Amino acid sequence: MKNPLKYLFFLSISYVYADSIILDANLNEKEWENALVINDYYETVPFTLKPAKVKTITKVISNEEGIYFGFINFQDNSSMLSNKSMRDETPNNVEQNGVAIDFDGDGAKAYLFFVTLANIQGDGIRRLGGWPQFDWDGDWEVRTKEYEGYWVSEFLIPWNVVLMKKIEGKKRDINITTFRYVAKDQSWLNSTNTSGFRTNFLSNLKSIEVGNYTKSKLNYFPYVSKTYNSVTGFNENKVGAEIFLNTGTGKQVNLTFNPDFGQAESDEVIVNFSAQETFYSEKRAFFNENQSLFDLSHYDRYRVINTRRIGAASKYDCPSSSSEENCNDAKKSYTDIDFALRYTQKNNNNNFGIFVAQESDESFTKGRNFYALRSKSKIGTRSIGYFLTHVVNNFTNEKATVNVVDFTNVKSSKLTLYTDLLSSEKEGVSGFGLRTQFVYKPTQLSRRSGSILYFDDDFKLNDFGYLKKNDWFHIGLGSDVTRVDFNEASSIKERKIGIDFNYDSDTSGNSNPIQIRQEYNFKYKDTSSFQASWDLKTSGKNTTITRKNIDFPFVKKNGSFSFNLDYESPSYGTWEYDWRIGYETADKYQTWSSEGYERRFAKIAGSLYPVDDFKLGWQFRVREEDEWLNWIEGNELAVYDLTQKIISINANWFKGSKHEIRLKSQFVALEAENPISLITDKAGYLYNHNSNVKPFTDGITSFQVRYKYEIAPLSYIYLVYTKGGRVYDDENERNTSDVFKDPWENPDNEIFSLKFRLKY
Repeated sequence: MKNPLKYLFFLSISYVYADSIILDANLNEKEWENALVINDYYETVPFTLKPAKVKTITKVISNEEGIYFGFINFQDNSSMLSNKSMRDETPNNVEQNGVAIDFDGDGAKAYLFFVTLANIQGDGIRRLGGWPQFDWDGDWEVRTKEYEGYWVSEFLIPWNVVLMKKIEGKKRDINITTFRYVAKDQSWLNSTNTSGFRTNFLSNLKSIEVGNYTKSKLNYFPYVSKTYNSVTGFNENKVGAEIFLNTGTGKQVNLTFNPDFGQAESDEVIVNFSAQETFYSEKRAFFNENQSLFDLSHYDRYRVINTRRIGAASKYDCPSSSSEENCNDAKKSYTDIDFALRYTQKNNNNNFGIFVAQESDESFTKGRNFYALRSKSKIGTRSIGYFLTHVVNNFTNEKATVNVVDFTNVKSSKLTLYTDLLSSEKEGVSGFGLRTQFVYKPTQLSRRSGSILYFDDDFKLNDFGYLKKNDWFHIGLGSDVTRVDFNEASSIKERKIGIDFNYDSDTSGNSNPIQIRQEYNFKYKDTSSFQASWDLKTSGKNTTITRKNIDFPFVKKNGSFSFNLDYESPSYGTWEYDWRIGYETADKYQTWSSEGYERRFAKIAGSLYPVDDFKLGWQFRVREEDEWLNWIEGNELAVYDLTQKIISINANWFKGSKHEIRLKSQFVALEAENPISLITDKAGYLYNHNSNVKPFTDGITSFQVRYKYEIAPLSYIYLVYTKGGRVYDDENERNTSDVFKDPWENPDNEIFSLKFRLKY
């Protein structure tokens, strides 16, 4: 896109005449003759910026229905990969086209729309300061078709697919980029020399002028579902609905009554013995729709709103109830939701939103009420936002409030600054948090970043949000540089070297181990990749393992060194594989009978796709740790010889465009043997102790088969079978085979779910 004025002229012509487009991947209507044409593409992953080896022609027109994109992709038919996949599946080594659109042209966020040659849609959101997220599913259309020597994709992005600010006049400026993925080369091509995983992605989109149309949308999604648990005898029938209203004038309402999420994909199994909570991403469609305004987060460290809190397990006080036995029998791992409401609006450079959710009361407990208010204003290259969340626990009568003020300053295409000021109040106790960060790109092939975090001991975010830990001070610095100018004889296509420095402590100055990490990433011309990294940690203090014990606030740790090697093979037509190995070592402790810490890790995984309609994936992981340290209670701990094995098997099968079957399973076996009892003093030193500490095993099974039938676009029938359980044993009477097998033979849950969801 070397001449933006030319694009403005041609597109202003095309939106006047485009009014009779049939979405069929033919591009034979006369309106396409006056379209804006984009035909300069460059390789951006790997980031060589070399002109594309294959020819791509993209055409853009608009009318009152929306914006149309037509891609003509030239390549040999024998090289076209069209394996079917799940919606939004990434990474996905098949031919793809896509477009990113910043509808408001303000550089705050872009919506991603992409499709595979097999006509599988994907979409997501890339906001300023974040990375692409693919949880959002938009209501848009696309068709693909294969021809001799090329293939075509044709997109229709309706005006009401997202919330856009209201613009006066007949024209609207939007920012776009278009892209293509060539599977044989595992190469992304882009029309504006960028990609969604580059920090300056939004500033590199190009402005075009389209017709300014408004289009309202009102959709009803009633549903009926049935759930039966053969283990517990739980049997439930539910009826509910979702309503989506986009006025076309910058206002949108999302409302759900009595929602059911039994068809949602199961979570990954993570065995966590640490003091930090495991974060699980949102998989329920309603809470991902139109949620970007409420998305304020910093990597995996905190999120102001974590919608997984809504519908999570309620608190019970069975010993104080009238019937303790019935209360224990009534306990559930989730809470039903009465309703959830989200309202958002855009007006010029101002965004505003309200979010409300109410959980149901149960027999022996009561649900919670969740409230959030969000506003954000853009002033030139700066934006300022305000965030308020409030949670009322109707069972404990506790109330929790969080206030956030966030600033973003895009100083230039090279430098962006971020600051969040957070405060919390819960039951009269106030807390404070701070995040400040910079991201600087001195050149296209280099990056510098730094951040400071501070959360005091009384800061509470986890009633509605997610915080990795409070009582935390962090300084992080990072730098990376990429090289792409290798000679023709070299097997390397791209090399990226990064180094990071991290200092963490509690707010009293007790320092965690300082970490220095270096990482080398290589992409090869045969499409394989290799990664090598090393970590050096100094001695320091573990300030969370004793669970904030006032008398014993930390445990001293020795320094350690570790490395990891990771390889991903090229595709061999119908199969591929990858492996990883890791090793870590630390010195012996001098205050107890230590032999020295060691950790060994290995993973082997692969995928098999003999036909376009089927894909089988498998993975085996094993981790061994000598002197794995685990907290018992108070200032008592123990070390074990730990072995953890994980087997994962996943499969997808598709029949035409209507039927989809997905298998997702994980089997975990953990064995902790040869325990040594330890105790810590107030200075954090560990000593041998005489407590009776037993070896133990822990087996976990998670198995789900989901069938989905598409009645019509966004109207589905789901049939889901879920089986899972956890068996913990400290009698040391099980071998590895039993640890894998017992949760399957004695599950905690065996659930059958049926759901009809229709769109009107």
